[in-house]
Amino acid sequence: MVYSNYFVTGASGLLGSQIVQKLLDAGHTVRGSARGEKVSQLEKVFKGYKKFSVIDIPDLSISNLGDAFEDIEVLIHVAAFLPSFRGDIEVVKRFSTEGTERILDSAREAGVKTIIVTGSQVTYNIDGPIGPRDWRSVTFEDAQKATEAQHFVVYIAQKIISEQTMMNWAEKHRDIRVVIIDPTYIFGPFVPNYKYIVNHPKFYGLESSNYFVHFLLRPENKVFVVYPGWMDVRDIADAHINAVHNKAIDELVPKDRRFILGAPEDHDWEKVIPQIIEARPHLADRLCSPEKAPVFPMQVTDLTRTEKYLGIKAGSYTSFRKSIVDTIDSILDIEAYWKEQGIEDLSLPNEPLFN
Repeated sequence: MVYSNYFVTGASGLLGSQIVQKLLDAGHTVRGSARGEKVSQLEKVFKGYKKFSVIDIPDLSISNLGDAFEDIEVLIHVAAFLPSFRGDIEVVKRFSTEGTERILDSAREAGVKTIIVTGSQVTYNIDGPIGPRDWRSVTFEDAQKATEAQHFVVYIAQKIISEQTMMNWAEKHRDIRVVIIDPTYIFGPFVPNYKYIVNHPKFYGLESSNYFVHFLLRPENKVFVVYPGWMDVRDIADAHINAVHNKAIDELVPKDRRFILGAPEDHDWEKVIPQIIEARPHLADRLCSPEKAPVFPMQVTDLTRTEKYLGIKAGSYTSFRKSIVDTIDSILDIEAYWKEQGIEDLSLPNEPLFN
């Protein structure tokens, strides 16, 4: 069956907006969710598309979602807590369990047939194994013991229990097709007009993991990635959309419909900085020294499994060089918009966002 009515949560994010763009360009009808002022901003981003609408959902875990999912056939659930979340651990746990089930139940009651969920590579052990039933050994008990400086443990625990909740739910409700896609670091260009989302330098955190790329444009930069594995946002968006209609996935039992995604290439920041200068010579004075930049290996992934079930062929992955150069071009477009708005100070704080 071919579906044409989609709902995308987290539609204002780096990945969510890319998925929305691809669906709209393919002629589908898309309803997105955002919060607060992002609703009007998102309307500006996709103002040229008559088949796009956006609704304000302040909290997916407690809001009434019945009307939101009306006439929707496919839910692509991208929205999630960010790693910087430092709230009450019990609140995080309820969001990950009861909140997750509430979203899934609401979609099922509304007649949604397929649910594609964005998870995270942090739910796997960094060195593998990476099978659909393999999990990193971090629990909410670990999260409860974590100090303020170790809050990323809370994020990992939240992602693990959320994905496990989804898989258990899918096992009980086999009439609904649930697929979990766990990307590694996400880089790549923003959709056109994303400047309306990141409309001031103080909102640099809205660039998501692309903010690591933005920090390359500071000569004194000390902000770098801390984890292996990466993939271009356009390839990840394709994987989400491909999963909707790929019949091969139906051969798998619900608990095996979980996939880790990563490009078959190191993310070598030491190498890519000179490549940026080669491609964009006018940025030479702005870029940080490659001597301080890290080199991370590719995340162990099963490329054959990714090709069979998510449609990303082994030789088709966007290269790291292209991904980062295209991202830089997007960032320059955003900076140009800041200048048009009369903003003179375009500097970013020289500290990690997820500290």
